[in-house]
Amino acid sequence: MSRRNKIVAPKTWAWRRWIGADAKDLWSARLEIENVPWVVTERPQRSRILLEAYTEQKAIAASLGRRFGGQVRLVKTSEWVQSKPAPPLRIGRKLEIVHAKPKRRQALPQLHIPHGVAFGSGDHATTHMLLGALTRYRDWDRTAVLDLGTGSGVLALTARLFGARKVVATDFDRDAVRTARENEALNFPTPLVRWQRGDVKQLNVKAPYELVLANIFSEILCQAAPQIAGCVASGGQLWLSGILREQQQDVVTAYRCQKLKLLRTVSRGKWVMLQWSKLQA
Repeated sequence: MSRRNKIVAPKTWAWRRWIGADAKDLWSARLEIENVPWVVTERPQRSRILLEAYTEQKAIAASLGRRFGGQVRLVKTSEWVQSKPAPPLRIGRKLEIVHAKPKRRQALPQLHIPHGVAFGSGDHATTHMLLGALTRYRDWDRTAVLDLGTGSGVLALTARLFGARKVVATDFDRDAVRTARENEALNFPTPLVRWQRGDVKQLNVKAPYELVLANIFSEILCQAAPQIAGCVASGGQLWLSGILREQQQDVVTAYRCQKLKLLRTVSRGKWVMLQWSKLQA
């Protein structure tokens, strides 16, 4: 009789707190400093939003509870494995993102991006706008892509799927980098994307990129404007997302000083995406 080792999944602890929508940016900055996977849940026409942070260390979750209030709980395994899969996400007629393993290949180009703890799978407006722009982009075989704040890796993997000649993706969160690398293995037989952990405010890019994507909070976009703009090749493009309408002008001001020309503004609900080109030297 064969013996099988029992696989015990690591426990996951969740900290959660409801906050007013007007305090989102303040709390987001606080959680960035904590360096734990976290997610924001917003509902249309609701004045409060839900913040959640996840960790395998009970002490970290308890520390968040002591310092910031809210609730701490153990996440049941069934919450991750027995929930009903979300329907596929279609981006125009060019891309379909599925959250459960597809039973058969569909007519559209397809990516399998499971719903993770906090890293995003394309549903949020800020990511959806970037995905839509990627489906309209051309000249992939001549384009090197840099994805800043990659999260689940969905943008970087879309660029690879469409044929980018080179893809590099970074995130401050080591768990996000690990998850993104796993997502590449779900979709492609061999690795190609270069996944890195890094802080956008400390970017030191030697080879400029024809297309740079940054889906990051507005405050960080403004603080790191010189570093982010410096990654764009002459004549290349920079697409910025994660921007609320009321923050748009601050971001525009920060990047107009970086030898960039604003090409297009795209909005979805209260969110804005800015597409820039770098002036040729």
